Amino acid sequence: MERTLFIDVSTFKDFSVQIDKQFRCSAGIWQQADQLIGCEVEQLALAEIYAEPQLRASQIRLPEILNSFFEYKTKPINLMVRHRLPSSSYYTPAGESEWSRESFGDQSIAVLPGEYRDPVEMARHVAGHLNDSQQPFFVMDVTAVQQKLEALRVICPRIRATYSVACNGDPVLARILANNEDVNFEVANTTELEMASAHIEPSRIVLRSQLLTRKTIRQTTEFGCGTIVIETEKQLQDVFSSAPLSEILIAINLQYSNAEIPFGCQIEEFEQLIELAHLIGAKVTGIHLELGSNSTLSDYCNMIHDAHNIFELASRKYVDLRKLSFGSFVIPTNNEQDLVMFCSTINRTISYYFDEKVDVSANVGCFLVTNAFTLCTNVIGKQQMDAKFITNDDFDDGVGFVYQTNDGVYGSFGCRQMNINPFCKPLDPSLNDEPLHFGTIIGPSLDQIDIAQNLTKCRQLRVGEWLVWEKMGAFTIPVDSEYPVPPVYYYSRKECWQKLVEKDEQRRSPSPGFDDIGSDCGDSTSSGDDDSMFGSNMFLNL
Repeated sequence: MERTLFIDVSTFKDFSVQIDKQFRCSAGIWQQADQLIGCEVEQLALAEIYAEPQLRASQIRLPEILNSFFEYKTKPINLMVRHRLPSSSYYTPAGESEWSRESFGDQSIAVLPGEYRDPVEMARHVAGHLNDSQQPFFVMDVTAVQQKLEALRVICPRIRATYSVACNGDPVLARILANNEDVNFEVANTTELEMASAHIEPSRIVLRSQLLTRKTIRQTTEFGCGTIVIETEKQLQDVFSSAPLSEILIAINLQYSNAEIPFGCQIEEFEQLIELAHLIGAKVTGIHLELGSNSTLSDYCNMIHDAHNIFELASRKYVDLRKLSFGSFVIPTNNEQDLVMFCSTINRTISYYFDEKVDVSANVGCFLVTNAFTLCTNVIGKQQMDAKFITNDDFDDGVGFVYQTNDGVYGSFGCRQMNINPFCKPLDPSLNDEPLHFGTIIGPSLDQIDIAQNLTKCRQLRVGEWLVWEKMGAFTIPVDSEYPVPPVYYYSRKECWQKLVEKDEQRRSPSPGFDDIGSDCGDSTSSGDDDSMFGSNMFLNL
């Protein structure tokens, strides 16, 4: 049998050789190398594998560079370079004496006593234990996602949360959301579908893609997919013939939608589709509506009103719709007052137009994950210049700096393509009143578009210094990427951790009569239930 060599790129000496569960490691070898296909690395973890022929998309076959690194006495073997999804099972954060290390699936979590821990404080702790490594990393508060989900249940109980897998592919995040039976997963391709099917049952998976093909539809029968969103007659026919067990939602493009890429059919086309569905017996159960990132509360209320009219139209065509799906909901999080006003208004509007029999869901992925992740990158270079060239303002005197950091738009800052603009600050606070300078943060590739932050104003930074980027949970960790993904260090408060573990155990070993749907708070109408995972601090740090 032909032998295959897997190389997992790592910059940490405590890396343990761990390949995908499909493969069994028969030997481990450590070697040193300065570069691998242009990416600087400190260490290569090598494992000789007797592998199955099928390979994941995240594995790159590079046999032509094998001989430049290693010499084997036997015949040449295949070479694979695999960038694994982040996992603190091999990047375990060093803890203080009162901390404990717990397992959550295949991952390790640092469980801390006491009250809420500032993620910047945790990032400083991790950076201080990296043994001179300067590679970027995330820290994740694993209970922050559950906190957001419970808050949403309280202030907007009519909305069922839908999570877009493309928003963040972290495995711990996926497991936490999977443990909440009222959360659906939205996928756009086969890779995301495979990932979602590993965590939840098919009935909770929704396939929505701008490029929905017959091949993708056929693959839903392999992995299982409860609902498919369509926008054309051809897609309706394809789903009816290739995935007859899946429910169908018809996407409708409203006239006032400000989405960058229009998605859905027109109202006139919807009438034709609903008539065809009734004629052939397709399982059309609802509609999907999407606005855009610049939508106002008034726009959302108008959308709910229009959805009611569309339901009435379908009823006149003898089709009884019972599901209403909304695309990305931009929920304000600047302060608790705006959050409560937005959600309560949405909830009242839904209840006014739709009875409890209608299942209403919305994509709230960004709301759930944004605050849970904090990113740290390192300054790897800087260039001094006149401040006016950075600000494009001739009245700005003094000097400014262009700082280069070791993560960019081809990595964690791909979120900028989704209209998310991160802001950084030095991880180590200034001890003295140092002068502030304008600066720009660019990525490692030196491409014109590789800009992490266009303009900042802070003290002069040193090469080798850490930058911290808060609220970096959305569109920063892909499900599958050809670029290395920074490791994630997970942490949790002890009291909240026990609740998460109980929820995880109950889902995997359900007791008779156990109902996992809904909040740990018990009565979802009361946010002050002391038995809640987060008690009276339900809205803390939203």
